[in-house]
Amino acid sequence: MARDSEEAYLAYAERRFGPAVELLTQCISAEPGVARWREMRAEVLVDGKNFSAALEDFASAMELAPADDLVTRARLLCGRALAREGLGQWEEALQDYRSGAELAAQAGWVTVCVRAGGGGRAGGRQARESYLASAAVFQQARGFRGRNGSTTPRLDGAVFASSNAALMRAQLGDTEGAVQEMVRIARRAPGSADMRAALAALYWTSGRRQEAEEMWEFACDRITVGCVKYTDMDWLRRIRRWPPVMVERMADFLALK
Repeated sequence: MARDSEEAYLAYAERRFGPAVELLTQCISAEPGVARWREMRAEVLVDGKNFSAALEDFASAMELAPADDLVTRARLLCGRALAREGLGQWEEALQDYRSGAELAAQAGWVTVCVRAGGGGRAGGRQARESYLASAAVFQQARGFRGRNGSTTPRLDGAVFASSNAALMRAQLGDTEGAVQEMVRIARRAPGSADMRAALAALYWTSGRRQEAEEMWEFACDRITVGCVKYTDMDWLRRIRRWPPVMVERMADFLALK
């Protein structure tokens, strides 16, 4: 058991999500009544973008977690909220964030995840501040826990929150500042198309046509997920939830490029 959990930890740290899931499944089979294994597998599934399976594990972990362990239950709710966001279940995610924050407050555990979860549609500086705070929490979060107590940071959550903060900066009119943030995020997350697509739109609007074309080509041809979804304005607005100004700039870029 100890060996399986340590190997799962190593696989997760190296972003080998498939092997990590298999090893944690063995841990669950050996100790089906332990909530920790379900939570750990759920975290792997979220970072591996298997959100539906993650929801099932979070639900099972909630059933297994002691009712008086408020910190664990708050953490599970915030994790489940992240999985719901991945599925576009925004209202359900917001409710989980709120419930998690309430339990955390009862336990004296500080969390800002509810602010990040609820601010995306409101726009404005408060939403940006919420995303920045959420990014900081994910950066410092314990994440996936090994048997010896060591952990991996939840960098996917940090990148997503930082990306939303950068998009909101553009919405607020600070294009130059938004570009600077997006460049840093793109370097930090070389496999993410989101910030490169956003940079293409902002570069085009700023008259930096060649840079826009190069950034778009990189997103389309050199990243696994590609750029097809970013040509769908309904998906960009309703599912990915880019702010209005960024959706308009992407539409302009696609119409004129």
